[in-house]
Amino acid sequence: MTEKGSGRIELICGPMFAGKTTILLKRLAAAQNRGLEVVGIKPAAENRYSDDEIVTHTGEAISATTITTGDSLVQAAGQAEVVGIDEAHFFDVALADGCRILAKRGVRVIVAGVDLDHHGKPFEVMVRLQQMAVGVMPLTARCAICNKPARYTQRLIAKDDRIIVGGAGEYEPRCGNCFNPFA
Repeated sequence: MTEKGSGRIELICGPMFAGKTTILLKRLAAAQNRGLEVVGIKPAAENRYSDDEIVTHTGEAISATTITTGDSLVQAAGQAEVVGIDEAHFFDVALADGCRILAKRGVRVIVAGVDLDHHGKPFEVMVRLQQMAVGVMPLTARCAICNKPARYTQRLIAKDDRIIVGGAGEYEPRCGNCFNPFA
């Protein structure tokens, strides 16, 4: 384990296509290069590119353990010194509790996720993680309509579920002026 008291939670958040997973993978690779034991975690429901890897939209990847609930995090992390979690917004607030437990054990926990849903409302787990994180990196993308900084994720398909696994074609980044939560 890392030095006692060095555990922490770092949060990378923003809309889809802002580069959250890319930054997560860079931080995990840097930890691996320092010889630390790293574990990647992703939701089992996120299988767009791979069932057992965290993958960016551009194809960069790292192996990952899949979990179905936030309650599974601590066990899945094992004895890792650094844990990277992608798509945190897929989980309930139990994920945040697991992150806190790991951080208290001295684990560096790096979490990436979308903070606002397609209606512009915050995901509860992301709010909890923001409150606990020692560092929050809010990202923006480029608005698909006007190219200004985008803070929101526009859903392009008509479905009511809060979480729908998708990518380009189903979602696009939008600035506040171009975002339409009622579309």
